[in-house]
Amino acid sequence: MLMKVEVIMLNVTLRMGIFLLFALLSTCLRAVSYGPTLHQSEWRLELSPFECRLWQPIPAYGDAVFSNRAGEEQKFYLAPVKRMMKPGKANLVSNGPVWDESRPNLEMGRVNVMANTKPIFLGKNQSYKLLNELYDGRSPIFAQSSWFEEKELIEVFMSSVHFRKAYREYQGCLTSLLPVNFDQISRSRINFTTARSELTKSIKSQLDKIVLYVKTDPLEISFYIDGHTDNRGRRLLNLELSKKRAEAVTQYLVAKGVSEELISTRYHGELYPVKNNKTAKNRKDNRRVTIRLEREGDV
Repeated sequence: MLMKVEVIMLNVTLRMGIFLLFALLSTCLRAVSYGPTLHQSEWRLELSPFECRLWQPIPAYGDAVFSNRAGEEQKFYLAPVKRMMKPGKANLVSNGPVWDESRPNLEMGRVNVMANTKPIFLGKNQSYKLLNELYDGRSPIFAQSSWFEEKELIEVFMSSVHFRKAYREYQGCLTSLLPVNFDQISRSRINFTTARSELTKSIKSQLDKIVLYVKTDPLEISFYIDGHTDNRGRRLLNLELSKKRAEAVTQYLVAKGVSEELISTRYHGELYPVKNNKTAKNRKDNRRVTIRLEREGDV
């Protein structure tokens, strides 16, 4: 029992030592802060069925961006005009509103700082925590050593002024996002059961998402559809089966409103497997129709 108490006391002592060391180091650093003043604070929006973006310009630094792309999860990132923070770990603190001193600052842990154009990049959970802090009137601050000056601390903060109105519009955009984005559907693969060419409920659901996107995108999109089989059965019969599969997909797309003039349909039988046909799983992958989309103006 005595040994357990001693271990606990040792852990507490170590934690206090680390805290005091960090506090001592902080006092030795010269802090350079980047963030909007009360009058500079603004939140900008870019809203569409393809992506919802909410960001705050940080004077002399860059942008603090919340983004949710169709078919993907919420994310947050800092986009500086030049590299400022040293790679490693940044402290994240949420400061209470300047108009309410009764609300204390909150420690939100440490986040990774990377050596790229988005040095701080946060996923869904941490992004929503930041949104909640801003909605609550708080000011999140990222603090990390400078890339160039060892004794300099870079602080980047956001202001919650004018945030709530912009956030309500951002939330409205999230409800109207498409279920997929172009990158997710531009190279699609539809698998079939052995010796079958009928479209299952699952296949139709996959095709419906593609059609929904194509009808929403203002650019003209061309379809290249290729039918394939595994190597089971006679070669000529496989060629015919691959044709039926490709044509079934084409006919469904046309019935859903895709212009037949934008669709090129081909079939190859067992000629182009994506894997060897030695296992059942590999043969399943080879029984497929591929859909390649090319958008007007894309390279």
